[in-house]
Amino acid sequence: MNERFVARVSWLRTAILIAGALGFVIVCAWILSLPSGEISEKAVIAAYVGIPFFGLCAIVAARQLFRTTPVLEIDEKGILWRRWSDEIIPWNAIRDMSILEIRRQRSLTLKLVEPERYPGRGLMGLLAGANRAMSGGDISLNVAGTDRRFDELLAAIDRFGPPPTA
Repeated sequence: MNERFVARVSWLRTAILIAGALGFVIVCAWILSLPSGEISEKAVIAAYVGIPFFGLCAIVAARQLFRTTPVLEIDEKGILWRRWSDEIIPWNAIRDMSILEIRRQRSLTLKLVEPERYPGRGLMGLLAGANRAMSGGDISLNVAGTDRRFDELLAAIDRFGPPPTA
């Protein structure tokens, strides 16, 4: 029963994420098309920020459709979160874990003993500072767009992870 946890890209869930992001782009563009007297200045600013943000989200999600390797693997060695890095984070490198929930979206926040030893790459690496500010941790794992559920992620952490500290 100690089979490792593997999360792969789910085409359906990823397509839903892409559609949602593109829907927000369309709403933002619609807001900008309204006559200036009918819309608040805050809405205009939100729309100008929303178009590139949600457009980038759609592009990042679309790139996942071409991923052939698992997104997340958890076993007795540690955690391999390929959206962050291609390096396994061993259990002894994790100092603390907590669950973060924002608008019904849950993620598992990892605080590392030496975060600089496990730098992120790509977009996740660039957004590491924003992630730390929002979550209070070094890395946030989620299963959005994969074939696994968050409860399964937590069960794998319970099965393979270090015992809780007292």
